[in-house]
Amino acid sequence: MALSLMRLIPQPPGKIASGEILYKGDNILSFSDAKMRKMRGNDISMIFQEPMTSLNPVFRIGEQIAESLRIHQEMSRQDASDRAVEMLDIVGIPSARQRAKEYPYQMSGGMRQRVMIAIAFACNPNILIADEPTTALDVTIQAQILNLMREMKERNEASILLITHDLGVVAENTQRVIVMYAGKIVETAAVKELFKNPLHPYTRGLLESVPRKWEAGKQNRIFTTIKGRVPSLIDLPPGCSFYNRCLECSDNCTREEVELLEVNENHWVRCVKYR
Repeated sequence: MALSLMRLIPQPPGKIASGEILYKGDNILSFSDAKMRKMRGNDISMIFQEPMTSLNPVFRIGEQIAESLRIHQEMSRQDASDRAVEMLDIVGIPSARQRAKEYPYQMSGGMRQRVMIAIAFACNPNILIADEPTTALDVTIQAQILNLMREMKERNEASILLITHDLGVVAENTQRVIVMYAGKIVETAAVKELFKNPLHPYTRGLLESVPRKWEAGKQNRIFTTIKGRVPSLIDLPPGCSFYNRCLECSDNCTREEVELLEVNENHWVRCVKYR
């Protein structure tokens, strides 16, 4: 989905089947490739899931930050280089001028993720798409990275679209949540409302599967899971995609898929029970 928003899925095999991607009232799908290149990294940036494979291993860190500044901000090579060092300093990398001359392999995972944040925010984008930005980082570094993203968001007055499976990260860092299953939205609500009153069986299953520290010492506790497997996205079953794993399914679930229904104010769910 994130790659679709940035129009980074190759065509073919990818294709635009239907719909719109609206940014400030304009449909991104109608933009030319040249206009899209000007937007990426400038108006909308993205932090990819794995920084080691996202950073170019044969270019120095400073050059990778400076590249977008020269392209989008039309800075001179020296000004872009100085700004790259400044960004490294802002994201908390010590000895920034020296680090700018290093290659990605010379940095730890947490440092590389800070570099990705520096690249993403270098041109002061309005929207940042963060795809599992704390994957493969230990808990302490995760907290540092998320705090840094919040600081950069406020500094740049930007919005963040955070993609994650970590419900703790969702609870602490978001205002509104969209829960997706098999490529479709099944529930969306304000974060406090969703955690307080989850409506879709999949959402409830996710919340119930989170380990709880007050239950950790209990003997013979059965760990809650969602049974079954996610269906193939190229061969989805008729009706609700979750019905074969749902404990509350009925015959109606297999006949047709319902549209999103507004059950409470700004709380939408895709489930036949609420129709």
